[in-house]
Amino acid sequence: MRLAKLILLSTVLTGFVPVAHAQSADTAPVDEDSRTYRDREIVVTAQKRTERLNDVAEAVTAFTAETREIIGISDLGDMAQFTPGLSYNAGSDRVFLRGIGRQTNTAGSDPGVATYVDGIYDSATTSIAGSDFFVDRVEILRGPQGTLYGRNSIGGAINAISKRPTPELSIEGRATVANYDAYAIQGAVSGPVTDGLRVKLGGSWADQNKGYFRNIAGGRSEGGVAEGYYIEGQAELDLGPQATLWLKATTTRANQRPRSLNSDTPWDYAPYASGALTPSSQFGFLTAGYQALGPATSNPGVDDIREISVDTESRARIRGAFSVQGQLDVELEPFDIRILGGYREIRYDSITDLDGSSMKSYSFPLATGAACGFIPGCTPLTVNPSATFGYVENRSFGSAEINFLSKGDGPLNWIAGLYYYGEILDQETHYGIPEQAQMKAPANGPANPTGDTVFAGTNLEAASYAAFGQIDWDVSSTVRLTGGLRYSIDEKRAIENLRAVCLGCAAGLTADQLGSFTPALDITSSIVSFLPADGVVSATTIGPATGQARRVLDDTWKSFSGTAGVQWRPSEDSLVYASYSRGYKSGGFNAGGLTASPRTGSEHVNAYQVGAKQGFGRVQLNVAGYYYDYRGLQIPLSIPTPLIDLTGFFNLEKAKSWGAEVEASWQPVDGLQLLLNYAYADSKINSCCYFDGADPTASAPGAQPSGPVVGTRRFQSLDGQELPFQPRHKIAANANYTFDIGPGAVTLSASYSWRDKMWASVFNRSYYRIPTSESVDLRLLWTGKDDRYRVIVFAKNLLDKTNYDNIGGLPGSSVATPYVLPLVPGYSVNRSVGVEAPRTYGVQLSFKI
Repeated sequence: MRLAKLILLSTVLTGFVPVAHAQSADTAPVDEDSRTYRDREIVVTAQKRTERLNDVAEAVTAFTAETREIIGISDLGDMAQFTPGLSYNAGSDRVFLRGIGRQTNTAGSDPGVATYVDGIYDSATTSIAGSDFFVDRVEILRGPQGTLYGRNSIGGAINAISKRPTPELSIEGRATVANYDAYAIQGAVSGPVTDGLRVKLGGSWADQNKGYFRNIAGGRSEGGVAEGYYIEGQAELDLGPQATLWLKATTTRANQRPRSLNSDTPWDYAPYASGALTPSSQFGFLTAGYQALGPATSNPGVDDIREISVDTESRARIRGAFSVQGQLDVELEPFDIRILGGYREIRYDSITDLDGSSMKSYSFPLATGAACGFIPGCTPLTVNPSATFGYVENRSFGSAEINFLSKGDGPLNWIAGLYYYGEILDQETHYGIPEQAQMKAPANGPANPTGDTVFAGTNLEAASYAAFGQIDWDVSSTVRLTGGLRYSIDEKRAIENLRAVCLGCAAGLTADQLGSFTPALDITSSIVSFLPADGVVSATTIGPATGQARRVLDDTWKSFSGTAGVQWRPSEDSLVYASYSRGYKSGGFNAGGLTASPRTGSEHVNAYQVGAKQGFGRVQLNVAGYYYDYRGLQIPLSIPTPLIDLTGFFNLEKAKSWGAEVEASWQPVDGLQLLLNYAYADSKINSCCYFDGADPTASAPGAQPSGPVVGTRRFQSLDGQELPFQPRHKIAANANYTFDIGPGAVTLSASYSWRDKMWASVFNRSYYRIPTSESVDLRLLWTGKDDRYRVIVFAKNLLDKTNYDNIGGLPGSSVATPYVLPLVPGYSVNRSVGVEAPRTYGVQLSFKI
């Protein structure tokens, strides 16, 4: 069956074939002056060697700086539109390739798509989405890269390559003005200092003062609002005729009012929202004499997803972020040596509104015959429900790699290397109602000065080691065989801390009974696990001074990964290939939760791929087809407990996925370029049994009750479900036409992208369905003589479509529900949706000297 699917895919697609976003030279004679950017020869380093893009026997998409300017690709979301199989969730900064990616940002977990900057691994994606002013090209390798890249590249790898110092003096500048009061300035100077030494110094400053979400409670707008700078310095030194040293250092700082999420469902007016440990904010709107900011008494997001009514402004800061990295290339007689190394630190903190309303205070009504009426001095409880989510991250990491590369003079070419990666991460999350005095003084535990309902903290140390090698053997002038193997060792050690405090959550001690005497209770010991488990190397203890439960996790994962392939080149412009790759992603921890099952095993995928790259004069067609046998998908899912649902980490048994991807470019006449990308994907999960926190009773349409029953809570089977963030169909097209005007040239560029619906969870339910999205972008570029000046007028999302990139859900409640936890909701769901940017437009001016 597996072979039949691959043969079917290759048969269907070989007559309909395309290329990434950067093409090799036209084979038909074309006047060089009339060539567009897509006709120039593009080289990539996907295999850690310099090759023409269409000589690489892999599915690779490459965006050059020129490509990005003409199409209008400014960030990773734009790259996702024009890359088959790629999805990006901006709100959580998660990347998926062919359905494989990162399902959680919890400390102890890892991405499924490896991201690199100049070959140096970076666990965040912000660096690879840097401006084309500083980035020469971005290479996206689709499919497991288990040999040459290795670490967590089970879904693929993305590598951003910087613009290096120039051999001659060069001064560049760029200024951008856009709607939402957005401004940006970028500049760089580059050139030789002495013979053999070239340097570059560049920087940027950007400021956006208005956000994409309006706060009708009177606060400032949020979403996209940011002010900050970026500075980089580079030096390239010739250490004699056979050695070159390149160094780069960067620093950045930012202040933001970020928001990408809003709710599109009515507020939950229950006294305690489902899963809440304190009285809810929205319940206050049903009481007399409440105090709130703004006029909204219901969720404004229901009618306008870009309207919010909150009393806590979202804020985020990046501090102390810097990086240093370098590359040493040495040419020797039998082989070449390349040494890469880098180190980065980043401090990030943020606070966001958690309750979703502008309620400041209200009096919790007393029940008929409440005990409060018999207690002297007892009055109704004043609730100050402003709930916030705080996040703090201090991360430092670095890697070192040495490669040995053959000279490539004979039929055998090889590369071998050693790799090391190390990381230290301190992560804190604070869920709290800091204005509620009772929360700071629990009746049965030490002080809780920050007013947290839940505090989770993790200190993580991780290290990875690998040895790898790959051989290419030219069996004949047209046939090449490839084989590679990598052995990886991943070590992780985490100290996790948790504390939970509730207000009025115990029977008989509720706010409707005890009023102002309602106690805050420390419930940490009732929700954390004290049992032995895989990966747990210390007993759970609770600190008498902090009330925090503490536990140590430690484990090691080891695995082989690699590839085997064959490629056939019947002519200079034709390439047909087939390959098998085994991908590996390290196991991890759900650190910070002190759950009964904190450890997950590693992920593995057996990937079978076929593809073809074919040039037909002015047409370039590339296709790829794949079939994945995916084992051990790491997924965070709810664990029901008597008081609160916690999040656990699980390995799904298996999943199958398959798909076809097409990339095409055509230059029908001089100056006109047409681009088309299409991707089809499908998948099926086979695993049981798990708990859907948004549908505790398994009552939603499409639910598949199976497995354990805990009271009214039911587990479900995932059999037949599709992988998250993998749309069935996706298409993108661009048409651009360049014509001469006097001493310069004008380019008109129009892009259209459409993405099918996809799921945000392994539970394929309506409340997790991300709707289809589409966007139309327009650009006009004027380029002066010798490309010294350029003016770009742009409009993105011209039709102002409301596009989502993520959806989450919590179970709804009922006002009739008793005031005591646990609640027993049905399947009504309070949804939060990740909303992409609305229509933006502006003008950009740049110069080169």
